[in-house]
Parts: sequence; C-alpha cells; structure tokens
Amino acid sequence: MFNYVIRRLLLIPLTLFCIILVNFVIINLAPGDPVTITEISQDGNASRSADRAMAFGSDERYLQFRERYGLTLPILFNFWPWKSQEYVDNTLRMLVTKKRNPTDTEDISTKDYDAMRTTFGDTSRYIMPKLLSVIENLNEPMTIRSMASRFFARGGTRQAVLGSDLTDEQERANKKIAVENNLLRKWVFSPTSNPSEVDADVESMKTWYQENKIGYRYTPTLSEKIGMLFFETRFCRYMGRVLTLDFGTLRNDSNKTVISEVTKRFKYSLTLALIPMVLTFVLCQIFGCIMAYKQNRWPDYTLSIFFLVLYALPVFVVAPFLIEEVALNHNFPFTHTPIPISGFTSPDSVYNNENTYQRLVDVFQHIFLPLVAIIYGSLAAQARLSRTAVLEVLRQDYVRTALAKGVSPLMILFKHVGRNASVTVVTSIASSLGIVLGGSLIVETLFEIDGFGKFFYDAVINRDYNVIMFSSLAGSLLSLAGFLVADIAYTVLDPRLTLE
Repeated sequence: MFNYVIRRLLLIPLTLFCIILVNFVIINLAPGDPVTITEISQDGNASRSADRAMAFGSDERYLQFRERYGLTLPILFNFWPWKSQEYVDNTLRMLVTKKRNPTDTEDISTKDYDAMRTTFGDTSRYIMPKLLSVIENLNEPMTIRSMASRFFARGGTRQAVLGSDLTDEQERANKKIAVENNLLRKWVFSPTSNPSEVDADVESMKTWYQENKIGYRYTPTLSEKIGMLFFETRFCRYMGRVLTLDFGTLRNDSNKTVISEVTKRFKYSLTLALIPMVLTFVLCQIFGCIMAYKQNRWPDYTLSIFFLVLYALPVFVVAPFLIEEVALNHNFPFTHTPIPISGFTSPDSVYNNENTYQRLVDVFQHIFLPLVAIIYGSLAAQARLSRTAVLEVLRQDYVRTALAKGVSPLMILFKHVGRNASVTVVTSIASSLGIVLGGSLIVETLFEIDGFGKFFYDAVINRDYNVIMFSSLAGSLLSLAGFLVADIAYTVLDPRLTLE
C-alpha cells in the first residue's frame, strides 16, 4: 500500500497542473474581461462598456487592473516579439481608416474595432522598434504617424509597484516610471499638431528609446524571444504566483486576499459539507440494509417510494418550504425556542456571551434546517445505491454459509454484509469531498449563511478570476484527496482487496 500511496501523491501535482491549465484556458477564452462587467466610474455609475481609451494608455486605473490580472499578455504562448513590420503597418492603417481593406465600403464593427485596438495596445511593448520606424517615416500620412505615437506611448508605459512596504529601490523605480509615463504621454502628437513640435516629439521619443531599449528589452535576442514565448504569458505569471501560494486578491477590494476571505467562510461550508456527508453514510447504510433485507416486501416498497419522492424534490422548493411552513412562527418540539431561519449563529451580542455548550446548541439550532435541506437529496440517492450493494453481498456464498451455521441475521448484516457493501457507498461519498469548497449556493443564499457557495457564485458573476481559479484548484485537490482516502478505505473495509 505504501508504494501505491506514494505513486498517487506524486501524480497529484501533475493532475492539478492539467486541471489548472484547462480551467485557466477556458476562463481566459471567455468573451470580455473583469472590467467590462461592473466597472464603476468615479461618480458611482456603471460605465466603460464602450470607452476604449485604455488601449492607448490614457486610463492608468484600467491598465493597472489589467496588468495585475495579466490581461495584457497572451494566454499560453507569446508570439508577439515575432510580429512583422507589415503587420504593424496594416494594423495601423485599419485602425485609422476603420476598414479591413482600402477597397471595403463598410467600416469595421465597433466590437471588432475595440478588440483590435486593445490587442494592438497590449502588443505594442513588443513592437516598439517597428512603431518608432513608422513615427520617423515622413512618407507616412500624419494620421498613421499620430496613431503610432499613441501606441508607442502605450508600449512604453509601465506600471508602478504597489504596496505599503516598498523598498527604497522600488520607490526609486516608481518615481522613474511616473516621470517616464508623463513624458511619453506628453510626446504623443495629433494629426493637426505643428510640424516643428512633431519633429521635437519624435526626436524625444527616439532619444528615450535609445536609452531604454536594452534595459526594457525592446530589441530582444533570439534566446530572449524564446524565453518570452513561454514565460511572458498569463498562465506562466499565474503559475508563478500559485507556486508561492499567492492566489491574489479580490477583484473589488485589493486589500483582501483570496485566502483570507476563504478562511473566513471555511467553518461554515465545512460544517455544511462534512456533517451531511457523515450522516448520509450512516443513514444510507441503515436504510439500505432494511430495504435489501426486506426486499419485495412493504418496508422495501415504502422506503423506495419515499426516497424516490425525496430525490425528485428540488432543493429550491424544499428550502423555502422548510422556512415558511416548518420554521416561521414555530418552535422546536417540546421547547419554547423559535426555529431560526437565517444565519449560522445568533447575533454576536448573544453568541459571544454564551459558554461552549450553549454555543454548540446555538449552532445546531441554526444549521438544523440547512442540514435537512442538504441531506435529503443525497440520502435518497445513496440509500438506493446502498440497497443494491447490500443485495449483491447478501447473495454471496459466505453469507449463506454464515446463515447455515446459525449466525443471527442482525450479526450478519452488521459484521459481514454492511462492511462489504459500504465499499460502493464510500466511493460515491468520497468523490463528493470536492464540494466542501463549493458549498450549497441555494441553501446558503436562502438561509443567509455566508459560506463558499454564495462567495464563489458572486465571483463568477463579477468575473473574479482569482477566486474562480482558487475554487477550481482547491476543489480539485479535495476531490483527488477524497479518491485517495476512498482507495485506502477499501483495504480497511475489505482485507481481500489490495492496492499493489
């Protein structure tokens, strides 16, 4: 078994890498980006759906956001350093004329034009020499030269290092970046600018480029280009953070890390996941044994119909029913304690003044109905599965031998049948370990429990890539751990099985 466990543990990192890769590509290929959904302007109004000035670098806040998420880089492979002069000339012409071909009569659609301008802006830092050659070419129309100057400024714009504990070197670098960014924006000229001013701006751009082309790698060597191909990508940047256990910050609040927010909600979703998992395993074994032992008799028929009805009831119907018909204006049986309908505990003013026993009772009272809403569906499915597994074991020769020796039916069920039949149920339940971080969105929302379900749902709505990727990574890790635990449990429940 030891060798098997070691092999499985060694395969986990490779499996997680493949899972992260697939999820990362799918998320990044989805249309749009985080800021196109709920970007808020300074006056509090939702905006930015059509404003694409950021392609030129005039919106520092937008560029900082995209830089932080790595959205200015290609997803997996960076071929931008290999862009040709012809590509630059054609793209600039299309951006100026808004036509894909000079002979076209229709303009490029606004959506395609915005996407082209943003992508070309992201590419500009890798094509700085080619943009400068267009700017210096007096034979080019002034409109194209002006457009090239804007993208030259965009390519040269760099983002400052953010944080409260910056080193002296980082502070000096930030000052240099701020000065250079202001100069680059100052040197951008328009088609109607004075020719002498244009010549001065072009000369300033050329001087700045010659001073910084080595340090900023604007003219990379072949080996540097190959390094950029693999390492200057969104995926490589994200994996670099993951390997240092840095899963980023929340989209709407950069002061809150993903780990800290997940930790806050850990106890809620862990309680609502593990307790139903254990209760489901115990109860489904009991009901499965009853239905199998009383096969084709009234207990079997009654429980089968009951569990089929439970399985058919959706949670979004059962949860409101429990709130309105069971909890609202009702007390727990034989007590005068009202049944709570929201929250994980009582308000802090009450909960903080309770002792340990009172807190346990308080938590149980609050999670009783959410547990019922979570358990009933899985119990219905697992009980039917357990019935099938018990029936299969009951037909084995060793069970008939035990009956022939006079062993009591109860002892056979608990000592022989239940243990072997539980192997099938363990597989099904262990595979659901990954839902610990997923939580139960509907239950947590209706009962106002601040768990993982609603947290990750909000992340999907807001396109919070960091939270979505962490949810995928953590859920996959828990699922893999669950399968490993299930494999080990097989050998404990049935010594005949071996993992070698």
